[in-house]
Amino acid sequence: MRRGPHTGSFLVLEGLDDVRFWSTRSHHGCRLIDGKGKPNVVRGLRRLDEIGFGGALGVVDSNYDYLAGVPLGSKNLLATDAHDLECMLCRSSALDGVLAEFGSDEKIDRFGQSAGVRTALLERGLVFGRLRWAAQRLDAGLQLPAIRAFVDEKSWSVDEDGLIDRAAGLNGMEASALRRHIADFPPADPWHVVHGHDLLEILRFGLRSVLGDLRASVGVQEIGRALRLAMSAADLRSTQLWQDMRQWERLNKPYLVLAA
Repeated sequence: MRRGPHTGSFLVLEGLDDVRFWSTRSHHGCRLIDGKGKPNVVRGLRRLDEIGFGGALGVVDSNYDYLAGVPLGSKNLLATDAHDLECMLCRSSALDGVLAEFGSDEKIDRFGQSAGVRTALLERGLVFGRLRWAAQRLDAGLQLPAIRAFVDEKSWSVDEDGLIDRAAGLNGMEASALRRHIADFPPADPWHVVHGHDLLEILRFGLRSVLGDLRASVGVQEIGRALRLAMSAADLRSTQLWQDMRQWERLNKPYLVLAA
C-alpha cells in the first residue's frame, strides 16, 4: 500500500544516536530525519526557509559555535544546552543511571558518590576539551592525539602535560606556545568546552577500575546507549532546549515535535 504525503512535522537531527534519543520523546505525528551531520542540517533548514517550507525543525549540537558566538541563522534551528547531546546527558541524572548499571556502589561511594564522579568527569574532560577548543581557534585541521594514550586506567588520571606535548609535536608547534594559548582562553561554561565523546571514553576508563569493574569489551556505544535510555522526562523538560522546542511548537501550530 502506498503511503500518502506526510502532513505532520519533521525533526531533522545530526545522526542516528540523536534519532534514537528523540524517537521515544517525539510526537507520534513527527517524522525524524537523520541529517547526517550538522552542516547538512544547517544548510537544509536554511534552504527550507528560503522556499517557505513549514513544519520542519532542526536540532544540532552547539559544538564550539556557541563559544565563538556563531548564530544558527534560522528560526527553525535550535542547539543543545551543552556542547552536544552526550554532554547534556552526563550533566543530568542519566549519569547516575549509568553508574548504577555499570559501576560499583562501594567504589563510587568511596569516590564521593555520583556528584563527585560528575565533577571529576568534567574536570578530566576539560583537559581534552580545552585542547579541542584550541584546535578550533587555531586551525580546524589541527591533529589531535588519541585519548586512550593519556588516561591512566588504574588511577583514572589524565596526563595533561604529555597530551599537550604530543599535540604540539603532531602539529609542529612549540608546546609552550600551545600552553599559553590555552591559558589565554576567556572564561566559559565548562559544559560547552568538553566534548561528549571524550566524556564517554573517559567514563569508560573510570568504570573499568576506579568506579567499577567494567569488562574491556564494553565500549562507548553501550555507555552512550545507557545514557540515552536513562535520561528522565523531568530532566529533559528542565533543559533550555526542551523549552525552546515547546516555544517553536507554539509559534508553528499545528505542527508538534514533542511527546505530550
